Amino acid sequence: MLKNYFKKIKKDLKNKTKVKDSFYFLIYFLISFVSIYLLFSKTIIYSFVNYFYGSFSSKLLNIVFNISSSFYYDFIEKVTFLVLPSLNYPVAIIFLCTGILEFSLIFSSIVATIGVSVRQKTKWVLLASLIVIVFNLLRITFTIFLIVSLNLQIANFFHGFLFKLFLIVIVIGTYYLFLKNSFK
Repeated sequence: MLKNYFKKIKKDLKNKTKVKDSFYFLIYFLISFVSIYLLFSKTIIYSFVNYFYGSFSSKLLNIVFNISSSFYYDFIEKVTFLVLPSLNYPVAIIFLCTGILEFSLIFSSIVATIGVSVRQKTKWVLLASLIVIVFNLLRITFTIFLIVSLNLQIANFFHGFLFKLFLIVIVIGTYYLFLKNSFK
């Protein structure tokens, strides 16, 4: 199986059109990734995204997990804190919690894909945005539920695990579905 994979790569490297398309994909990906990442992480948009996750996570904790919580946004540190009466410390929603990295990766991959219409790309960027938002909210609230219900060590393990799983499954899975549906 691995031998066939390397044969295919060797064959593709001899095809000048595929090499050129791969090069363009890489250039488009890098340009769009840097652009969207900087736009979402270094502008006022970041504050809105972080505030959004704090607000909705607090609501989900109250509604879904029946965990009383409130939140506040620190405009100086640009961090949302969730205050839970059952904990002696607030839970911080920092940059990595916002899904901006995941969104930037998937957005850039979709935009950089060659041979797909702008309409199809737009549809998938919107769908991917919704997927990232929903799963990220679930990841944040579930992690906080674990902190409250179990202990910090177990919650910390699941926090790292869910982050990696989220990054791989959501980004690669959504991009795979995009490719599968775009090149039927």
